[in-house]
Amino acid sequence: METIDVKTALRTTLVQKQELVRDYQTFASQINQHEISELFRDFAEAEALHATKIRQTLEKLS
Repeated sequence: METIDVKTALRTTLVQKQELVRDYQTFASQINQHEISELFRDFAEAEALHATKIRQTLEKLS
């Protein structure tokens, strides 16, 4: 198994998390069922927190 650079792994994960935030926000705004819409808003918020932690870690490593 190939070893990948830590920064590369973090950057890749950051992009994925940012995409998930956008997707979940879009779903939340397009779904008419309040409960499901709120669920996607919660998912977006959680992914945004993950992205923030990853970004902070990358800044520390730079």
